[in-house]
Amino acid sequence: MSTYADRLNALREQLKADRLDGFVVPLTDEHMSEYVGTYAQRLAWLTGFEGSAGSAVVLPQEAAIFVDGRYTLQVRSQVDAQHWQYQSVPETASRSG
Repeated sequence: MSTYADRLNALREQLKADRLDGFVVPLTDEHMSEYVGTYAQRLAWLTGFEGSAGSAVVLPQEAAIFVDGRYTLQVRSQVDAQHWQYQSVPETASRSG
């Protein structure tokens, strides 16, 4: 798969095949390490986001990437808004409460 859009579509196809409603992609590795090795850069691989804090949620028709205020500009320059909604963690958290 050569593009981030292809990777997102492939994940959605796998979700459908596995009859799953969605998938969360954290920045952390399988050990919840503070520093993530290059082999485990799942969020960057899927979205293109290279910041040190964030996560993504993929649903059948929507996808969003969640970052804090430090990455507001970076996420917009690295992640395609055609495929991903940008969500600010403090703003999203306060709206849902």
